[in-house]
Amino acid sequence: MLSELIQSLNKEELRFYKIYSQRYASGKDGLGSRLLDLLRKGAEEDENEVFKKLYGEAGDKNTYYRLKNRLQEDICDTLTLLHFGKHETNDIHRLICIYNILYQKNKFELAYYFLRKAEKKAQQTDNFELLDLIYTNVVKLSNEIMSVNPEEYVAKQTENALLINRMRQMDQVLAVLNYRIKLTQNFQKGNETLLKLVDKTVKDFAKDKSIKENRGFQIKIYRAISQAMVQKQQFRELETFLLKTYADFHDKYWFEKDTHDIHLQMLVYIVNAYLMQKKFDEALLYSRILKDEMEKYDKIYYDKYIFFYYNSLIIIYQEKDNDKALATLNEFEHINRKSKNSYYEQFIHLNRAILYFLMKKYSDAVRSIVKLYVNDHYKQADRSFKFKIEIAEVIMQYETGDNNTVEKRIKQIKKSYRDLLRDETLKIDKSILEILQALAISDNKKIEPKVMKKIDLLLGALIREQEETTHVIKYTTWLDSLKKRRAN
Repeated sequence: MLSELIQSLNKEELRFYKIYSQRYASGKDGLGSRLLDLLRKGAEEDENEVFKKLYGEAGDKNTYYRLKNRLQEDICDTLTLLHFGKHETNDIHRLICIYNILYQKNKFELAYYFLRKAEKKAQQTDNFELLDLIYTNVVKLSNEIMSVNPEEYVAKQTENALLINRMRQMDQVLAVLNYRIKLTQNFQKGNETLLKLVDKTVKDFAKDKSIKENRGFQIKIYRAISQAMVQKQQFRELETFLLKTYADFHDKYWFEKDTHDIHLQMLVYIVNAYLMQKKFDEALLYSRILKDEMEKYDKIYYDKYIFFYYNSLIIIYQEKDNDKALATLNEFEHINRKSKNSYYEQFIHLNRAILYFLMKKYSDAVRSIVKLYVNDHYKQADRSFKFKIEIAEVIMQYETGDNNTVEKRIKQIKKSYRDLLRDETLKIDKSILEILQALAISDNKKIEPKVMKKIDLLLGALIREQEETTHVIKYTTWLDSLKKRRAN
């Protein structure tokens, strides 16, 4: 757990820990920081080596275990201190914590002051569960402070209990709705049928009619419907639903700081709905809206959504202007140098390879794929994903004219992915490999009739199955181009 906790820390959190640890127990001798650095570098696999580096051969293992416990406590303390003021819920917990400390000191008036601050924040954020805890503490505090009228807070707690019950009822409705969506395999009329299912579920399980107009409830409904439509690939219906929902939220002034994450998420859904329908002008418009909204509230969610913004731009420009798409990718790479996010690096190398391939810069495309292979995130990737990447590399190698490398790589792939080649869902990828192998061993510049027949059969299968989005290189486009170039 300690190792996993350390790996989760970002640069700001690590820096704050270093400052904190210099003043407290685990930092006085520097051992806490040294242990943290060792575990960050992955030394956890050999605990004896870590122990020797810290204490030498004659050290006491119990001392080492105490250091690990102390380090974990210090990291938790620094995370708590650093993040208390960054989120409303954390800040409410901080105020309740201060109340508890002051109550134990018999500073009841001061404790009450901080409870009132906590109450105000909890009311602003509709945090009914914490409000219940706050009111419980105020009622307890009324035994110590004569000026506090417990009747007032008992009434507040009773009213709040009704709100908690309403929220619980919402969660119950949503749980049933999600279950019904999963059970319903086909929505023949798409958006209309889904919304009817929502209305029926609300009527069946919500006794309080005002629930339907509650912002929190509508946010959860939006999420459930959007996820269902994405899963069922109903992108036209998703577009209609999202635009209506977005307009409703905007008109009701529901997009505020505490719902800013939802606001940005909804914009990403809208952009993706347009992209899946190849409505690139509309997708570009909402991508720019997304960028403008990301700048608000001191860029609170900028880092979380920057990838989605650049991903959409690259997909859009790739359809219109590969040079512009490549420039956008380079811009994103420059931004990523600060965070050094391994997943983003994987995205950059892969998309650069695809763009170079589309621009017929095949050697550059191969070099980008090779960089992808040494990426840390790629090493942990799903094997079927890697399988498709390596097939894309073989296509690139073939286009460079290096048939010897093509034959060698195909043998390696067949050996490494022997089990996947038997997977029926990957039969198209297997057919591509067979075609590439036949092309590589042929001395004839013109495609042989047997190979041409395989290509035509595969093109037919691709058109029927419409699975181009699951392949790294669009097989249909490449095979059509190949036929035209090698017809004569």
